[in-house]
Amino acid sequence: MRRTPFLAAMLVGLAATSSAQFQRGGGNPFTPPNASLHYALDRDYDLLDLSVDLDIDYDHLTFAGTATNTLAPLRDGIKVIRLMAGPDLKINSATVDGKNATFTHEGRSLLVAAPDALKKGQKISVTLAYSAVNTRGRSFGEGGGGWHWIRQNKTNPNHVGFWTQGESESNSDWVPTWDYPNDFTTSQTKVTVPADWSVVGNGNLVSNSQSADGKRRTFVWKMPLPHATYLLTLCGGPFDIKTDNWEGVKLMYVVPKGEKYLIDGSFGDTKDMLSFYSKITGVKYPWPKYAQDAMYDFGGGMENVSATTLQESALAESREGYWPMASLNSHELGHQWFGDFVTCKDWGQIWLNESFATFMQMMYFEHSLGKNGYDEEVENNTQSYLAESRRYKRPIVTRMYANADNMFDSHTYPKGGVVLHTLRRWLGDDLFWAGIKKYLTTNAHTPVETWQLCKALTDTSGINCEPFFQQWLLKPGHPVIDWNWKWNAASGSVDVEVKQTQSTADGTPIYDIPAKVGVIVDGRLAELPIHLTTETTTASFPTTKKPDAVLFDPDHDFLREIPKQKWGKDELPAIFKFAPNCIDRYRAMQLLLGDSPSDETIHMIADGVKADTEITPALRSIRGLSSLKREDLRPLFMGLLNHPNPSRRTEAVQALGELPADPATTAKLRSLINDKDPIPVVVAAIRALVDWDKKGNKDVFEKALKIPSHRDRIKNAAQSALED
Repeated sequence: MRRTPFLAAMLVGLAATSSAQFQRGGGNPFTPPNASLHYALDRDYDLLDLSVDLDIDYDHLTFAGTATNTLAPLRDGIKVIRLMAGPDLKINSATVDGKNATFTHEGRSLLVAAPDALKKGQKISVTLAYSAVNTRGRSFGEGGGGWHWIRQNKTNPNHVGFWTQGESESNSDWVPTWDYPNDFTTSQTKVTVPADWSVVGNGNLVSNSQSADGKRRTFVWKMPLPHATYLLTLCGGPFDIKTDNWEGVKLMYVVPKGEKYLIDGSFGDTKDMLSFYSKITGVKYPWPKYAQDAMYDFGGGMENVSATTLQESALAESREGYWPMASLNSHELGHQWFGDFVTCKDWGQIWLNESFATFMQMMYFEHSLGKNGYDEEVENNTQSYLAESRRYKRPIVTRMYANADNMFDSHTYPKGGVVLHTLRRWLGDDLFWAGIKKYLTTNAHTPVETWQLCKALTDTSGINCEPFFQQWLLKPGHPVIDWNWKWNAASGSVDVEVKQTQSTADGTPIYDIPAKVGVIVDGRLAELPIHLTTETTTASFPTTKKPDAVLFDPDHDFLREIPKQKWGKDELPAIFKFAPNCIDRYRAMQLLLGDSPSDETIHMIADGVKADTEITPALRSIRGLSSLKREDLRPLFMGLLNHPNPSRRTEAVQALGELPADPATTAKLRSLINDKDPIPVVVAAIRALVDWDKKGNKDVFEKALKIPSHRDRIKNAAQSALED
């Protein structure tokens, strides 16, 4: 699951509120009295198959159906079959192997009496006829999911349909079944809808048939491979669908009717993601098809097995940036291995799903956007977690929480992703990915716990990974680093002192970390080991001369907080030029520009920006340069209009707009108002020309009114430019 920024902010607000409530007791949202221990539910049977048959009445926002749960008891003497069914479902009847059965339905509990005491391994079918009583539906931001109706919209006739959302335990709101991730089942869904609708479900499409009167259409989907029930999905409505094929796997790109033009810009990199993930994990995409369903009203994304649901508002055309949906799409696709192929046994283990999906997205950015793209993801995730850690800290793996939804926080997502980055750097790529392959193949189509991942990594590497898991996953907190260095001329060495200053009162450990120090001398970086094991670690490194700069953890190999980087002013040029991590280079640039920079410093930075030609620039933004409004930087900004990164090109237009107009620049910006350049570049050019000469550029603004763009961004900018 990937949450939208709105939902993430909502969760942050809830966490902050909870934290404030707990302050009086000195705890945090994951401590008693609000939190309690949660273990995986006891099971009486093995759920073998779930078959659902639904008839949709959209005009009245209701549905009726049957659900058949085929199961086998795990013990002799079972007399009551425990299922889950949402309180808004009306259970009309129950049968066990075709015989009428009595049942009780209270809250979310559905208890069906077996006609006779069941025997271990005895295969039986429990069929329930039911209907939806409460037809209000819920959006993904209103506390869950279950069944959601897409309500009619007067301005958009295609704004109709429905979707389901199962995580964490919401699929039982629309189908009575075992709704907990510690049991896997195969599944089949049969759904009847209006004739001009389509329905997408899990697995393969078995049939698509129209009724005799032509008014109704029935879709049957079958998933022959076992999966957790919360990954069951249905999406229905009037769709535009494009199909494709990747190595024998059917691909479906599903968008609301009328939005087909957005498919290629939104999903054109899916095949590359599938190939990359299959290669690095050593496990080919494990499901018979992959559908990406963009739905109205949905927030973020949900990794339903073989059929991800995504928010329609994230759809983009290719001119909006470099694969604008790649972050969301790569996260959800990563789940098809981590969360679907193997699934956490209980919600306290959810990091095995969400941390891995976050990490897989980081890995895909390394593949598609280069090292700088990966380093930025590590930094962004680190900062997201650190912000939450100022409110509360908890172990990534914990059974102590108030409810399952508490676990979907910044400890599970960004912190867990960076801890996996830490693990990758500690073991090295070969050992790390060999362990991941063993973990996936050994536990395929089963619920898993953290110790199984630890065992797989230990077995393949020969390195006992338990100490790593103990300190990074089973305990709260993170290393907080205070460090300094000095040049010892007498001994010809660099003396380094590193302190771990994190409080250990809440169970945060003093970490055991094989770290590195980077020493820059005459433009050359040497990386030297320093092993942290105690609160204070010191080391001396011989050098031929005083270093130009010294960096602690120069590659950002592990999750850490450094409240204050004690870089001297004289170190900043060397860090800007030679630091191996783009985060440090950009920070040095900011510090250099923020201190009344000399012409020499500005020209040095300009040269660095000019040479920064990767698809993900090492220097995240040029606003610090553009704010200087220097005429001698005009050639630099003009050259950046051809940069491969659309955001850098947009910033270049904005930087030129900060300078006085001249004929060559005006002509160039006028030429950018077209239907080929990135939309943000075109919009920025319109705004710059407005500031320079609104009347003189009226003709090009009128031309822009006719340039199509997603959500009319260019047209809206042109209309604004033409207003008096």
